[in-house]
Amino acid sequence: MDNLDLRQLRIFLEIYNTRSISQAAANLDLGQPAVSMALAKLREHYGDPLFSRTSSGMLPTPLAEQIVGPMRLALSTLTSTLQHRVSFDPVHSDRLFRLCITDIGQRVIIPRLLAHLKHSAPLIRMELSYVSERTSKDLEAGHIDLALGYISGLDAGFYQQALFTERFICMVSRDHPRIRRGRMSLRDFERERHLVISTQGSGHHLIDRKIEEELGIQRKVGLRIPNYLGVVSSIIDSDYLALVPERFGRIVSQHNPVRLVELPFRLEPYRVMQHWHGRYANDPGLKWLRKVIAQLFGDAASPHGREE
Repeated sequence: MDNLDLRQLRIFLEIYNTRSISQAAANLDLGQPAVSMALAKLREHYGDPLFSRTSSGMLPTPLAEQIVGPMRLALSTLTSTLQHRVSFDPVHSDRLFRLCITDIGQRVIIPRLLAHLKHSAPLIRMELSYVSERTSKDLEAGHIDLALGYISGLDAGFYQQALFTERFICMVSRDHPRIRRGRMSLRDFERERHLVISTQGSGHHLIDRKIEEELGIQRKVGLRIPNYLGVVSSIIDSDYLALVPERFGRIVSQHNPVRLVELPFRLEPYRVMQHWHGRYANDPGLKWLRKVIAQLFGDAASPHGREE
């Protein structure tokens, strides 16, 4: 078996179809000696001439007639296997992609992505889940195709690509009695009560340490919530201040009675990334999806790790 290869299967079937070594060579764009040599190896393997020269051409022997069906099936199976996911057609594919994303990402990224897919890949399906402590394991196992957000501490074998740079800004009710338009003072920031969001995948957990430990700024936390789903309604109905990513803030402020105010101190911006595991780096469908997301969301930087 080690002496046979895919080319010899093709040669056998071409000789069978054409009844001619020279025509088989021409159809396969091979030299006639190469076809004759391949036939010799097949004959040696089977211990049978396989084809006999007659006035009507190279006619198959009874053994060749017996194996031509399995040969065709084997060639079809091998070809299909070797070409599996060699290409990806987004226009006709109904593939299900599983994305791990934050609640902010669902508001900032997903609507624009779905609008794009509606026209360029209308049959593509999406399944969303939240970033969690299992995200890295799920990426490695293939339970998740792609993770979007700020995810730190990924081990070797993971790749990431910057999508855009984000920064925090302060959100307050449009009718806040003390915080007016413009830049608030540090005194204002420390005097007011705060709504704090504790969620993974957004970089929000970094600002607590930055504000309190590095900058020495004290906040009066009036409400702490686990995600961004309730931040707008909580801000509208209170005098709280909330630190939110700017893109999220600008989207929700278009249709809600809230205002965005610059912080009275500097927080370093952070990068929102897309993350994947190296096991699936060359999957054509995932390469396509990563490229679409990078194109849609701006200043896509060079990936940290290999990329297509």
